[in-house]
Order: sequence, then C-alpha cells, then structure tokens
Amino acid sequence: MRSSVDAVLQVGGGVYGGWKAIQVATAMDRAAGQFGLQVTELWPGADRTRQIRPGDACELRLDEQVLVSGWVDVVDLGIDAGRHEVAIAGRDKAADLVDCSAVRSPGQWRNRSVLDIAKDLAGPFGVAVAADVDVGKPLASFALQEGESVFEAIERAARTRGLLVAADGVGGVVLTRAGVLRADEDLVFGHNILAAQARFDARDRYSVYLAKGQAPGSDYFNGTAAAHVQARAEDAQVTRYRPLLITGEAPDMAGSLRDRVQWEATVRAAKSMQVTITVAGWTQRSGQLWRPNRLVHVDASPLRLDQDLLIVAVNYELAQETGSRTTLTLTRPDAFTLAPVAAPKAAAAAAGGQFWDVAGARR
Repeated sequence: MRSSVDAVLQVGGGVYGGWKAIQVATAMDRAAGQFGLQVTELWPGADRTRQIRPGDACELRLDEQVLVSGWVDVVDLGIDAGRHEVAIAGRDKAADLVDCSAVRSPGQWRNRSVLDIAKDLAGPFGVAVAADVDVGKPLASFALQEGESVFEAIERAARTRGLLVAADGVGGVVLTRAGVLRADEDLVFGHNILAAQARFDARDRYSVYLAKGQAPGSDYFNGTAAAHVQARAEDAQVTRYRPLLITGEAPDMAGSLRDRVQWEATVRAAKSMQVTITVAGWTQRSGQLWRPNRLVHVDASPLRLDQDLLIVAVNYELAQETGSRTTLTLTRPDAFTLAPVAAPKAAAAAAGGQFWDVAGARR
C-alpha cells in the first residue's frame, strides 16, 4: 500500500485535486454511490478558480480507480477573513433511478427478462444495466405500479428471480446475487485491521416463526384446509419461548408459506450480527479498492470471529488527522437472502392445509 493517496474529481475538461477532506459511501442496498468533498477554492498548481456547478457531470477517482460516475448535486461556498472553501456533494448516475418516477407507455411487459425490463426503464436516464449472474427465465407479465420510482420497479422485477440490484461503481447498476465475488485479502486482527467492532443483537430473533394464510379453493382443496394454511420454522439458538406470528400478505401465498418462515428465521438470525472494521488506505494489497458485495474471511479472535462475512457497505475517508482509511460494514452472507415471492395459485394445493416445518416435512 502506498503512503500517499490520489483522489481527483473530473468535471468537464477540468481535473480537481487538493482535497482537505473526502467521504465516499457505497453499499449493497444503495443504487448509487455518493461523495462529499471539501476543498480550497484555489488548489496548489491550479491557475484558475473552480467553476463547478450543481448538475455538472463528474467522475471521482480514488487511486486512479473510478468510484463514482455521475452528477454534482450540491456546491457550498464559504468565506471568512481567513478561509475560502468549497464543499461538493454528488452521486452516481443511478441516483436518477432512485429520485425519479417510472413513467413509460405502455407500462407493461410480456415475456421479457428482468434484464430487458431494467434496461428499458433505465435507458432514458443514460444508466447502463448489466448482469453478472443468470437472470432466469422471462417474466410472463410485469406492469408498473402508480407512483413507484424507476429503481423500485426494477427492484420489484428483480425480486421475482431472486436478484439484487446494486451499483456497479461506474454509474450503472448490476443485477447480481450476494457474495458472488471474494475480496483479494483476508481481514486479520494484528495485521491489517486498525479497529473493529462486533455487535450481536438478539432483539429481532424468535424461537419459533408461525405463518398463517388462506389459499384459493378448488374442487380438491377447499374448506378448512384452504382457510387455514400454516407453516413453521425454529431458531435453535433462541432458547427461551419467543413466538412470532406472520400472516400471509396475499391470498395465493399458501405454496410459499414454508419458504417465508424459513426466510424470516434465517435472515433475522443473520442480521443479528453486524461487524465494522477499519483498515488503512483505500485499497487491498492487490491495489484494488475495497468494494461492497464481496466475501472476505475475518480473523479477529478477540471478537470471536473466524469466518467468512459479506461486505455490505464501504466508506472511504480522508482527513488531515487520520489520513486515508476505509471502514467496512459486514454481516453474515445469508442476511441478503431475498424474501420469497408469492407462489402461483396453482401451487396452493401443494400445501394441503397441513403444518410444515422449515425442512418441508409435515408435522
């Protein structure tokens, strides 16, 4: 790792450096990375005043690697007798997908893949969409909902195929799944970990999860069986009695209730762990920036950690007091298992009005 760091913001034909402070944030659950910079109005070596305005296209590079490619959102100017400073904030191009409503005519697709639908929605904003996993078979039908944002529509379509929608780091979005890639180096206490904190919070965990719902009736599945479909899952690590009852959100949920309770038990257990680790610099030993959605092995025995975790969020900082540092937020990989979608009505009879555990065995 180099002792010095390089951070530049390119706006139009100008390249600006001389930062006093930098904060850049990227995360799996954000469609767009964002940055905040504080600079002097006239940086060393420059012969002109900055002419950066809100709405300008920009590209932020850390150690020669693009981290945010998008737009300047905010410019703050401040002066007093001893200073003349500029603060700039911006986000990836994909921020427009979060901010803007999904408007398209016709607002419906038939027999199109999630990737096709996402490209159609993001195209007018100049935001590229790609996939690094198989996106599954085409959707028979998908329609926009009144008032939803472009990102909400893409995310809703992606969930039906078990896909995550994440920023790609260069202004676009990628359809992916959690933990497809690994970091280039492990995180080891006494080696590259400057500081670490682990939080284990059991408040949202329950000993037993019960799901109840109703299924559409048919000639072969009706009466009490259709009216009282149930499923069950348990968290063996919660030793005292703590039940949670979940009701079906839709009348055709009978076929997916056992998936739903298993998802609740798994994800709540996974999210009960959150780890924060700070490392020196912005890059790994390979020279690549730390990035979200990477599996990394964490060896920190004082925190009782010796396992693979998923990097959920990355915050890059530069401050005069501490230099360049990266703070990683991590959790168990199964915390990003996607919630199951409602099963087709034809599958309702498969539940048979019986009581299921998470292994799929009738009780």
